Amino acid sequence: MDTSNRFCVNVEGVVIPRFLSEKCFQTALRFKPKNGDVFVVTYPKCGTTWMQNLVLNIMRRGRKFEKPSDFYFASPFLDQWGAEDSEKMMVRPGCYKTHLPLHKVPWSDDAKYIYVARNPKDCCVSFYHHMKNLPGYQFADGSFEEFFDLFIKGEVEFGDYFDHLLPWYNARHCSNVYFTTFEEMKIDLKEVAMKVAEFIDKTEAEYLKNNPEVLERILHNCSFEETKNMVNAGLSSMYHPEDNDFLARLPKGRRHVIEYVESLPKRTATDRKINFIRKGEIGSYKHELPPEQNEILSKIIQERTKETDVMSLWEQWI
Repeated sequence: MDTSNRFCVNVEGVVIPRFLSEKCFQTALRFKPKNGDVFVVTYPKCGTTWMQNLVLNIMRRGRKFEKPSDFYFASPFLDQWGAEDSEKMMVRPGCYKTHLPLHKVPWSDDAKYIYVARNPKDCCVSFYHHMKNLPGYQFADGSFEEFFDLFIKGEVEFGDYFDHLLPWYNARHCSNVYFTTFEEMKIDLKEVAMKVAEFIDKTEAEYLKNNPEVLERILHNCSFEETKNMVNAGLSSMYHPEDNDFLARLPKGRRHVIEYVESLPKRTATDRKINFIRKGEIGSYKHELPPEQNEILSKIIQERTKETDVMSLWEQWI
C-alpha cells in the first residue's frame, strides 16, 4: 500500500514525515548496534522524550546538562540523524531515540530496548497537536477530522499505531526488552525509574538504592514541568540556531530539517517557539476527542486486540 501523502512519504516500507532526510533515514535502518547500546523506542507521542530524559538522568546520576540542546546530543534521534552522525556525535553516556517498528529497528541481542506505550486515544489527540505545532508539517490550519482519517488509516508517520505496538508488546518477555506505559510513568515514576535502572545496569540500580538523594534529584529533573521546559527550550534552539557555527556543528539530518523548514512560508515571530511537549496528561482525550471519533477508536481497539492478551492494557486506558 502506498501511504505517501502531503505530509509523509513511504521509504523502504516505513512512513516518515517529508521533512526528514530520506538518505539519513535509510542509513538508520542499517545501523549496527554495539554491545550495551540503549534504545528508547515508541510510536510517536507516547512518552518518548520523557523516557529519554529518565534514562539520561539515570545514566548521569541526576547531573543536569549545561544547556538544553545538549539533551539532543546525548540522545540522538536515529531516524532523523542517520547512522553515522548518531554514533559519532552522541555525547556519552547516552541512548538512542527511534520510532522504528520492531521488524525495522536495528536489532542486537547485546543491545537494550525500552518501549513505552500509551493509550491510543490520548496518543491520537497529542499527535494532532504535534502536527499543528511543528512547522515542517505545514498543518497549522489542519482540521482534526483530516488528521483522524490519516491516523486510523495508518497514513501518519511510522504508520499504524497497532502495527507498531503489538509486535513490541509480544517481545516484552525478551531479556533485552523493557516494556512500560506512559500511564505507569505518570502513576509511579519512582517505581519505573528503579526498574529502568535495573534494566540498564544493575550497579546503577544498587547505587540509587544506596543514595536516595540522587534518586530524588532524578525524579525532580524528570518531573513534567522540568522536562517540558528543558525540551521545549532545547528544541526551539535546534530549529532556530543562534549562529552559523552552531548550525555547522549539527548533524546532517538535523540541518536537513532546518533547511526544509526555512524553505517553507515564514511563520510569525510568535510561532517560533516550539511546544514539543504540551500537556502530558492521562485521559485528556475525554475532553478533546469528539464523541464520533471516540466511538470509532473504541471499535478499532476492540477489533485489533481481540485475539491478543494486550487487552490488559486497555483495561488501564478505557
